[in-house]
Amino acid sequence: MMPTAPLELRYNLVLGSGSPRRQELLQRVGLPYDLRVVPVDETVDPSWKTDQVAEHLALQKARAIPIHDHELLLTADTLVLCQGQILGKPKDPTEAVAMLRLLSGNEHDVMTGVCLRTTQKEIILGARTRLEWYHLDPKEIDWYVQEYQPMDKAGAYGIQDWMGLRAIKSIQGCPLNVMGLPLPLVYERLFTEFSIERGSLNSMQVPDALESTNTKVPPCNSAI
Repeated sequence: MMPTAPLELRYNLVLGSGSPRRQELLQRVGLPYDLRVVPVDETVDPSWKTDQVAEHLALQKARAIPIHDHELLLTADTLVLCQGQILGKPKDPTEAVAMLRLLSGNEHDVMTGVCLRTTQKEIILGARTRLEWYHLDPKEIDWYVQEYQPMDKAGAYGIQDWMGLRAIKSIQGCPLNVMGLPLPLVYERLFTEFSIERGSLNSMQVPDALESTNTKVPPCNSAI
């Protein structure tokens, strides 16, 4: 049982994600929450900029989940970008193997969009982590997919499991972002925007059209 974090929110936190990793991270940092997940269409609009797809999907998820006045909803979406290709969750083991072969020996970016939503405002956060992998033997990839069945993970791997221990040559940015939630960034915004100590009811709302993001790799505490 993890101790409760010393953060008093003015709202009841609701997690709108079925991801076991995001649930685990909130539990480990000591933030109590209710779980509320609904099916959401995650079709990517061709007009969206590649580096903003995760933010758009997080916002789309947030607007699909009903909330009450006393609730603060947290939704997120994570994807992998490698050589111009967006890699979400693989549909089957064959697609998982193809994704991992693409990542092998190359650099890729893991991008997570987060939406913090009340009935009064929406805040969109974005984080990017760049990783470089060692070259993997095809037998290693086949074994990993068979043993770990990574079809529930963007890019077909988990940084917290065998592949994270074996493949990573270098990493720039927040490692927790690769797990699906840039937790230090999220915690800081919960404190500054929604805590009893420092919250403000008059924070600026995010417009429907997201502004363009910096093309450089931002640190873990980046936001848009």
